[in-house]
Amino acid sequence: MQLKGIIFSTEEMEEIELLKELCENMTVDGVEIVCFKVLSDLLNNRVRFEDISKEVLQITQLQMNDYVHFWSDIDWYDSRMVESVSMKFGKLLGN
Repeated sequence: MQLKGIIFSTEEMEEIELLKELCENMTVDGVEIVCFKVLSDLLNNRVRFEDISKEVLQITQLQMNDYVHFWSDIDWYDSRMVESVSMKFGKLLGN
């Protein structure tokens, strides 16, 4: 899947969908985890990039960064896939 010239592999898409399901209705400190839902919606053309508010995009990036940071320290979890997705999402935002 390609979004704004950035290609997401089939494996990355599957990881996003899996994490979206795992994080459904999940909150941390009262804030809903939306990052994987937003990515899924974008990559599956359920919403256009331009239709998502800057606030939601910032929240998505912060949540992705937090997710990567948390799991990168866990020895038994291979975080490379989600790190790749996070970097690509950052590129989409121009970071």
